Amino acid sequence: MEIKPILLEIAWLLGCAVVSYYMFIVLLGNFDQDINLHDTYFVIKTGHAWISCFIIISFFVYYFKELKYSFRRKIQRSFIFFLGFILIVLASLAVQLLPFFNPYNNNGWTIYPPLSAQPKIHQFKQNFIILTIVSKAVLILQIAVVIMMLSVAYKYGKSKKMISGI
Repeated sequence: MEIKPILLEIAWLLGCAVVSYYMFIVLLGNFDQDINLHDTYFVIKTGHAWISCFIIISFFVYYFKELKYSFRRKIQRSFIFFLGFILIVLASLAVQLLPFFNPYNNNGWTIYPPLSAQPKIHQFKQNFIILTIVSKAVLILQIAVVIMMLSVAYKYGKSKKMISGI
């Protein structure tokens, strides 16, 4: 087995890491993400959010890079499946966290000020609509990733069938 293809793929991964890091810094700055919800203060480290950004970018880079080869190369195809699986898991975790961002759904937390002091129903509708849109977008991303992974498997199987002459 040659070492050159592996080094080339490591270079591609490092390139994706650098691009996602600089894109993450440009979009969000080099600071931790602070989310203040009711009486709870969430801090998301930059590294954790950057890893998610890296996985999304590298999955799509690998998919479109290997599209011209009909996904015949084993190492690259393995990277696509691995990154796609991790992306689906991360999206599932993100959907599970979305209800915590709804200020009208207390999830067992003590809410201060009480709901009687909260804004009227139009604010609830706005938050609900935003959370619904985000959850549907994450679901569509998951479906797109699964379809892309199925297309990789189909195109690889089709090219393998043509090569073997069955």
